[in-house]
Amino acid sequence: MDGALLAGIFAGYAIAVPVGAIAVLIIEAGMVGGLRRGLAAGAGAATVDLAYCATALGIGGAVGRVFAAWVTPLQVASGAILIAIGARGLFTLAMARLNAAHLNGPATTPHRDARASGSARALYLRFIALTALNPATVIYFLALAVGLPGLGSEPTQAVAFTLGAAGASLSWQLFLGTIGAAAGRLLPERLVLATRVGGQVLILVFGARIA
Repeated sequence: MDGALLAGIFAGYAIAVPVGAIAVLIIEAGMVGGLRRGLAAGAGAATVDLAYCATALGIGGAVGRVFAAWVTPLQVASGAILIAIGARGLFTLAMARLNAAHLNGPATTPHRDARASGSARALYLRFIALTALNPATVIYFLALAVGLPGLGSEPTQAVAFTLGAAGASLSWQLFLGTIGAAAGRLLPERLVLATRVGGQVLILVFGARIA
C-alpha cells in the first residue's frame, strides 16, 4: 500500500508540475481575483485529476485504448478554446488600457477585471471543465489506464494510488493559486500587467500547439 501511495504521489506531481495552459490560468486567476479565487481554480483542476485517476484505474487498458480514439478531436476542441481564452484575455487588457488612457488615468490596468466577477464556486466549476478538456491531462491518465491495468483490480492499492495522486495534484495547484494571489498583491502594477499579457500569449501558444 505504501508503494502504491508513493507511486500515486509521483504520478500526481508528474502531471501537475509541468507548466501548461491550466497552470498559467490558475496563476492568473489568483493574480486577478485574489487568494480565494486562486484556490478555487486550483481545486477545480485537482478535482479533475482525482476523477481521471480513479477512472483510469477502473476502466483498465482495453477500454483506455478505446477512449484514446477521442484524443484527436479533443485536441482540436481544447486548442480552439485556449486560443479563444488567450485572445479574449489580450482584448480585455487592451480595452482596459484604452479606457484608462481615455479617462486620463494611469497607464496601467487594474488588478481586477471582468474575470474577477462571479462566485468562487463558478470559477471552480469552470476550471473543472477546462481541465477536463485539456488533452495533456487526458493523454496522461489514458497512459495510466493502459500501463497500470492490474492496479485497479486491487481496491486498497488503487485507493492509495488515487489518494496519493490527488493529494499531490491538489497541493501543487493550490500553490500556484497562492503564488498568483501573492503576485497580484505584491508586484508593481506595471509588472502585473506585463505578467498577465505574457500569460495570455503563452495560452495562445499552448492552444495553437495543441490544435
